[in-house]
Amino acid sequence: MRIFETFKPSELLLQKYISYYYVDVADDEYYHNEYICYPHYNNTISLYKNHEVKFGNNHSQIFYNSASSPLQIFTPLRETILKVSQIGPVHKIGIVFEPFGINQVLNNDLAISERVTSPDFSFFDVEFINRLFDIENLEDLKLALDKQILSMFLPVTNEYIIRTLQLFHNSADEISIDELAEHKLGISRKHLNRLFKKHIGTSVQKYRSIVRFRQLMSHKLNLQPQTNLGILSHQAHYTDQSHFIKACKQLTGLTPSQFFKDGKIVGTEDTFWNFTG
Repeated sequence: MRIFETFKPSELLLQKYISYYYVDVADDEYYHNEYICYPHYNNTISLYKNHEVKFGNNHSQIFYNSASSPLQIFTPLRETILKVSQIGPVHKIGIVFEPFGINQVLNNDLAISERVTSPDFSFFDVEFINRLFDIENLEDLKLALDKQILSMFLPVTNEYIIRTLQLFHNSADEISIDELAEHKLGISRKHLNRLFKKHIGTSVQKYRSIVRFRQLMSHKLNLQPQTNLGILSHQAHYTDQSHFIKACKQLTGLTPSQFFKDGKIVGTEDTFWNFTG
């Protein structure tokens, strides 16, 4: 049996902060899967039923162990590629947060820019996670996740971050970081960078480069697949196609032609992985 399903929260409040949930199941005893996740402004909490993890340099290896307790992993915004190896049967539940969304349910002690795994990281208690993995119906699973996350909700707001995110994601106009900070927000670029590194996990400039990359990728894959990269590059605010090619190599290690050729859309959301094994 092989299942990969994505689904959105039902609760309107959570839809603002959670992009989607997903379930990843493979029951083959000899299952071995490797894939590459590309830079993304979202961050994720991954729950594995009976697994252990080994972190390497931009590489997470997940091993099945029937005697292990549930595994919880926090993966922050990705500035570079992340390779994931799954070895043995998999039963995984993922929670993918919108930018700034994770701040609504985590305490301030978490280093928002670092991968953390249990036992140092505990998002849900083990009893609840075990109940989640016993749920077979996706609608029931969604309701259980919604209810539990709502019970943990501790609203955090910052108008500077919220306004910046809106401008980066929704504005058709290009704006410099200095102009954004000083004229749109009325603060210094240095102050804005401090806020971003605390709550988002990276600099404003780096965040914007990831947004540009993901927007162009989304248009190419889902909205305008036949449009050439020159036009798409302009729409995503790259100065020209060569600028995008350079950015793509920096973010993925691949040229755009290699990137779009080798990657695969998984599920119904913006999950785009390159399977290597």
